[in-house]
Amino acid sequence: MRRLELRQCLYNRLVAIVLAAVTFFSTGLGGLFAIRFRDRLHLLLGLASGAVLGVVFFDVLPEVFSQGNTPSYIMLGTAAGFLAFFALERITALHRSREHEHATGEHEPELGVLSAVGFCIHSFLDGVAIGVGFQANSALGVLIAMAVIAHDFSDGLNTVTVMLAHGNPVKRSAVLLLLDMTTPLLGAISTLFFRAPQGVLVWILAFFAGSFLYIGASDLLPEAREHESPGVAFTTVLGMAAIFTITTALPR
Repeated sequence: MRRLELRQCLYNRLVAIVLAAVTFFSTGLGGLFAIRFRDRLHLLLGLASGAVLGVVFFDVLPEVFSQGNTPSYIMLGTAAGFLAFFALERITALHRSREHEHATGEHEPELGVLSAVGFCIHSFLDGVAIGVGFQANSALGVLIAMAVIAHDFSDGLNTVTVMLAHGNPVKRSAVLLLLDMTTPLLGAISTLFFRAPQGVLVWILAFFAGSFLYIGASDLLPEAREHESPGVAFTTVLGMAAIFTITTALPR
């Protein structure tokens, strides 16, 4: 029995690394799309938002509450994750710098680099979320990976967009995109060197639930809604429905 558990653990870790590697391509694809098809991505962003929120509502939070913890205390972890990613966005000055440029027409390359580095930190934590999800159970890990793959497309898109918008050259933008493509895999690999105790694991999952709530509701969805299209609402619901269907189908 011990050998079987060890084999399953190694298998889960391998799958976590493979799925984290997929984000390399989804992030890169988002960056390429940013260069050519920026104005046609609102439907895809709506779908990604629905998928990310669906993973929170239908899988991560139910998994956390199934451990028998007091909901009010666990929601503190969720709130902490939400606020941490809000603070990360504020630190990178992404929205403030966009507003500044719109008002003055000036470009500040350093702010573009700072914002892109913020996306890279965010992407590293995405990789950690995948690895931690697989430490809980394989179904949770797969669903978290799906959410990360979906919104890392947007991360790649935003990395290139914010770099170019701040007057950075394409070559420098490509370097930051490559870094953003790599960090989720590094985050997942980092979880090979630690295993969170069950009591701590629940809090980590609650933290990432809060971060996904912020990403889906305050990042992806508003960006998708910049385009006045009824299709955004449809694709958002479609993304959530797809995750709900998958959560009911996957064995726990």
